[in-house]
Amino acid sequence: MFYPLSVFIGLRYTKSKRNNQFVSFVSLFSTGGIILGVLALITVLSVMNGFEGELKQRILGSIPQAKLSNQQHIIDHWQQRIDNLPPNLQVIAVEPMINAEAIIQSPNNLQGALVEGIYPDKYASHTVKDSIYMGELNDLQAGEYRVIIGHQLATQLKVHLGDKVRIISTRGARYTPLGQVPSQRNFTVAGMFEVGSDVDSHLVLMHAQDAARLIRLQPQQVTDLRFYFNDPFAVESWQHPSLDAGETLVDWRSTHGELFAAVKMEKNMIWLLLCLIIAVAAFNILSSSVMVVTDKSAEVAILKTLGIQASTINFIFILQGAFSGIIGALIGTGLGLLLSTYINEVMSFLGLHVLSNASGGARVLPVIHEPVQIAFIMFGAMLLSLLATLYPAYRAGKVSPVEALRYE
Repeated sequence: MFYPLSVFIGLRYTKSKRNNQFVSFVSLFSTGGIILGVLALITVLSVMNGFEGELKQRILGSIPQAKLSNQQHIIDHWQQRIDNLPPNLQVIAVEPMINAEAIIQSPNNLQGALVEGIYPDKYASHTVKDSIYMGELNDLQAGEYRVIIGHQLATQLKVHLGDKVRIISTRGARYTPLGQVPSQRNFTVAGMFEVGSDVDSHLVLMHAQDAARLIRLQPQQVTDLRFYFNDPFAVESWQHPSLDAGETLVDWRSTHGELFAAVKMEKNMIWLLLCLIIAVAAFNILSSSVMVVTDKSAEVAILKTLGIQASTINFIFILQGAFSGIIGALIGTGLGLLLSTYINEVMSFLGLHVLSNASGGARVLPVIHEPVQIAFIMFGAMLLSLLATLYPAYRAGKVSPVEALRYE
């Protein structure tokens, strides 16, 4: 097969033995550094992507991404208001909701709770819906006064399916000759869910009409409208609808924005620290390339006396030096994808269990591979390795045949 002269000689140099064994060691060490850096970067960032995705699912998937309400927390004729909203491709659902803080009481305990009155056919939180392990969402029928509560809340109250609980809310309180009396009513536990986040300890679901009776709203009134997006982070670019006087629109960033900002900053810091490993390996490539130029100075002088141009000499050593980085980036990418894919099996084999669930059992590390991120890491390592060869290649092109061959 025909190769250009610079490619032929450059490939020969990558395979040839060095006169100085230390040069070979440094070259091998630099390749290993690229492999280790790319492997660690892909593995750690894939796990961090998995953690971020799990947080997005468990936390942002169980709460509305945006909420429209007003100062009175009463929206009249909610169906008409939803129909008048402009269509938006980012919004996958708009849900009417009756929201109220309350106290839930059982014969054994008393806990604060967040009551959400929902229409089961319009409920848009798939994370909570898919986490119901006892009962069904359709068990919440108007007038039946049933509730579905979180697993942790049920444990704190020591209640089971079919038990009675009393829900007390200060909203809708009445004035009597004895003073202000909070609104309260008995409900039956019809189901339980377990999301794996803080909603398990305080969220109570009931039918919207039962919630309206509890806090004394009219049938066509709700406290807020909730918006769900195909991607919760799309709320940053969302063109929200026009608001009437006194209305407010808040999104998840006001309550959970600091958490995800901290996760993002942590990812960026890990990215920076692991990139330093690749940078150190690139400096090793530079060092080994400089030593190779010194080791091959006599051969370079002979090539120059034969009429080889300096640009050809430059490309020879660029190819020779970048070969280590390219091979290291490819091997590191393959090993990184392999390790991150089977990270749970590897940790189980080593007897390491980082996470545990509420029952004490081991949980798996979530892993998400982002192709653009992986390609950026691989080609970034290759580019850094290529840049590290420019100065040694320049030095090789400046070798003087007279000086190099004087003592040969």
